Amino acid sequence: MDKEDRDLEYEKRVQLQPHVVYLANSSNVKVGVTRKTQVPTRWIDQGAHEAIEIVEVPNRYLAGITEISLKDHVGDKTNWRTMLKNEIEDENLIAWRDRLKQYIPDEALPYYLENNSETNLEFPVLQYPTKLKSLNLEKTPSYTGILKGIKAQYLIFEDSTVFNIRSNEGYVVAISIH
Repeated sequence: MDKEDRDLEYEKRVQLQPHVVYLANSSNVKVGVTRKTQVPTRWIDQGAHEAIEIVEVPNRYLAGITEISLKDHVGDKTNWRTMLKNEIEDENLIAWRDRLKQYIPDEALPYYLENNSETNLEFPVLQYPTKLKSLNLEKTPSYTGILKGIKAQYLIFEDSTVFNIRSNEGYVVAISIH
């Protein structure tokens, strides 16, 4: 790529911003990356009930190579079913962070955060589903239910129906409250 092809404004706005590599426990412990300005929003979006920052680096490149190194030792995916059923074990994320330190690339190691603590998050859920039924607007264009909670990007209803708001972006949805 030629320098002339680079979008320097985009790089300044997105790539050359402080980024955080973190551990989150949504369904199991996972590693992730986000811009520092997105903490804790990203964790809430993932349904994490606990999270901790591992490194805070000055750019996306250092965050990316750190995440790639750590993905060999901890997962990077959330099991949305487990997360929504709230079948989650509490983990000692400080111990996880300390164990994973040895895998952080040398160039990111100066940014290791060793004196921070876990962030615990709570979601407004009165009743977690037992057997999930995912609401698909293509198959079910009309649905009536009693909202029992919100976790991550999901609405949770009394009959164990869950609605993924993010996967239905672009749809026009009307909600009536009685």
